[in-house]
Amino acid sequence: MKKIILAVLMISGIFTMVSADIGLNIGVSAQVGSMEASGKEVSSDGTTETSKTREALFGTGGFFIEKDLAFLPGRLGTIGSRIHLGYDNTVNDLDLGTVNNARAFTKIPGVAATDIGEQLEDTNHSLNAKISGFTTTYATFNITDWLYVKAGNVDVDIDTEFKGTTTSSYANKHSLDGKMYGFGLQKTSDNGLFFRAEYNDYSIDGKSVVNAGADSKFTATLNDVDGTTGKILIGKAF
Repeated sequence: MKKIILAVLMISGIFTMVSADIGLNIGVSAQVGSMEASGKEVSSDGTTETSKTREALFGTGGFFIEKDLAFLPGRLGTIGSRIHLGYDNTVNDLDLGTVNNARAFTKIPGVAATDIGEQLEDTNHSLNAKISGFTTTYATFNITDWLYVKAGNVDVDIDTEFKGTTTSSYANKHSLDGKMYGFGLQKTSDNGLFFRAEYNDYSIDGKSVVNAGADSKFTATLNDVDGTTGKILIGKAF
């Protein structure tokens, strides 16, 4: 719903442009960066598998919309003209890669102990993770006409694909949130067209999920996802 509301806001902003300065910025972006994630699988009987770490390099595109706070009364409006509240949507998925894990031999529930080969599950497991629905709500503060700082909240969806034994099953979609901080340089032309170069740092909270299959003693944990990006933005001020 939040995405729909903000998309409507962006479209309505385009169609309600007037010659006066209304403090609205609309634009597109491209960024490159890296995200690092680690995870582990823990058994309730005290057996903990070794944590695995993966770093993914990526390039993405997106769009953003911002509104300043110059409409506030009096002195607050003077300060508010330097502050923009914004929404950024990354349109590409980010592949965090695949990790493989080999569990200790596990007896298959319901199989008689007549053949040791029939009692043991395949111990090779893999988990692939992708970030989708990467959105950021943020505020920027213009320190000067060309230098600004930025901070906000990040919301992401993690899509996972687990491959392994039939007695193991994990949910394949998870919603996570986190924080971002950054700074940037901006050059604005007389007609309101502007160019930005940004550096951003992200920290996204992790999550633990319990095995939903017959082998329910295992819990999989995705630790915090951390990353940095370099970003180029092109926009128009109205």
